[in-house]
Amino acid sequence: MFEVAGPMHLRPFALADAGAIEPWLNGPGLSLPSGQLRRQWPQRLLADTRIVALVAEANGRRIGFVRLDCGPDRIAEVTLVVAPGCRRFGFGSGMFHAALLQARRLGLRGLVACIDLTNRAALSFFAEQGFVQDGLVGDRIRMRRMVHVADQARPLDI
Repeated sequence: MFEVAGPMHLRPFALADAGAIEPWLNGPGLSLPSGQLRRQWPQRLLADTRIVALVAEANGRRIGFVRLDCGPDRIAEVTLVVAPGCRRFGFGSGMFHAALLQARRLGLRGLVACIDLTNRAALSFFAEQGFVQDGLVGDRIRMRRMVHVADQARPLDI
């Protein structure tokens, strides 16, 4: 079990993080490419200027990874994974809100997440973060969410 003694913070992903994070990317709905591409995923991630990759840390330990893959339409696909043993402590929500702030800074319009049909925990998590279902992509549910500053404000009565 992971004991929380200090705050969580996010920092940019670095090559040194790859070994710790790679096993987390083998869960339901997550994957890495095969062959040579698999060995080069961290370098490719860092080289792609459209991708914002962040590592969450608490107590000096890597506890999560979040990626925003930003498209030319100002919509980003979000990948969020919390390390096994660190789940159900609220880190995922904290990571998502930090990623949402980053998305606002980047001027993004929206976020999408493609979630494995059998991953009930992820489907519930993204719904709690304001995502709504937006169809199927293969064996995954596509969910979307707007990224505007006033998304928590009540609509104006006109």
